[in-house]
Amino acid sequence: MTWLDLVVEQHKEYETPLEFWYWAALASISAIVKDNVFLPRAGLYDSYPNIYVILHADSGLKKGPPISMAAQLVKEINNTHVIAGRSSIQGIMKLISTGKSDPSSPTGIKVDTSAFICASELSSSLVEDKASLDILTDVYDRSYRHADYESILKMEFFTLKKPNFVILGGINNAHSEVFFSKKDINGGFIARSFIIHENKRNLANALIDRPSVIPNYKALAVYLKELSKLKGGFLELNTSNPVGRLYHDWYHDFIKQVDLTDMKDATGTLNRHSESVMKVAMLISLSQEPKLEISISAMEQSIDRCSKLIGNVRRTTLGSGKSSFAEHKKLLILELLDRPNHTITREQLNNKYYMHASHEEWDKICEQLEIAKAIRSEAMGNIITYVMQEEQVEILKKYFRGK
Repeated sequence: MTWLDLVVEQHKEYETPLEFWYWAALASISAIVKDNVFLPRAGLYDSYPNIYVILHADSGLKKGPPISMAAQLVKEINNTHVIAGRSSIQGIMKLISTGKSDPSSPTGIKVDTSAFICASELSSSLVEDKASLDILTDVYDRSYRHADYESILKMEFFTLKKPNFVILGGINNAHSEVFFSKKDINGGFIARSFIIHENKRNLANALIDRPSVIPNYKALAVYLKELSKLKGGFLELNTSNPVGRLYHDWYHDFIKQVDLTDMKDATGTLNRHSESVMKVAMLISLSQEPKLEISISAMEQSIDRCSKLIGNVRRTTLGSGKSSFAEHKKLLILELLDRPNHTITREQLNNKYYMHASHEEWDKICEQLEIAKAIRSEAMGNIITYVMQEEQVEILKKYFRGK
């Protein structure tokens, strides 16, 4: 059993979706290895395993516990700044640019320009600032930044030497609509993020009886302590070894499919997908053993899990345009897609979503979707039923699977 498996196993009796525990654990590994480890990429640049993870779910679906777990684990290692409160991005960068007294350092001062931003509600944790996500988008690409990062503002100036940021945040649909502007969705932040979208609890647990296994974060942190000691490059991949051949073949098949598809990707996720796969492959390998070598099983798991996340980005950003009733169209499309027969009556639609729009507005929304041939309406007496055609269902299912 790998360390990741152990984390998930210790939380399987709780309500939080298991994928949230898995990705929170991956973020923990990312935060403690920082930029101490990397993978050489054919002599062109080095890939670093820093990741941005966003747990996307309705309010109350227990996003907070895995984020709290990750913060506790990383604090146990105590080798990076854990930002768990309300703060501005400029404040965070100023904090990590400031040195601390360290007798073991030759200068007596140690500066660590790494940070792990943990926020159960990302939208309320980062103080509203139009530049916040722009800055986080910029500093994400540690692979291409060899010069110092300078912040020159009217009232202050500071320099960061090779900043390394990891994010683990939670957000719900209502907040994401406000928090992520069009520039964040189409400008690169979403493409750099792993969106873990869940809409069902793992199981029902009233938290009355103790589970058979109580999570032990101090014990789990012991393995992370070993990982924090690693420094240097992963074994370089090439087509003469199985892992390199697997990635090479997958990459060319993937790019071929991207070039052939007629689905547009305004977020840029597809163009960055291969780099995301490599980052996650490094982290999964580190969860298997404290060794700087990507295993074939880690690469296979990374390809599988990251491919599924393409659909999560599409589901999260669907309806983010400026067109009339864009969000309402998204609601209806997802509702029809998830219903057993992909049908809903006009009465059911109005009863379920009367808080979102009036019945006159829903009529207009359905009319627009009919014109676009996304749905059709059927009348039987006074009952009007909206139907998503089977071919449209299959197209959308593939789309949300990342195909």
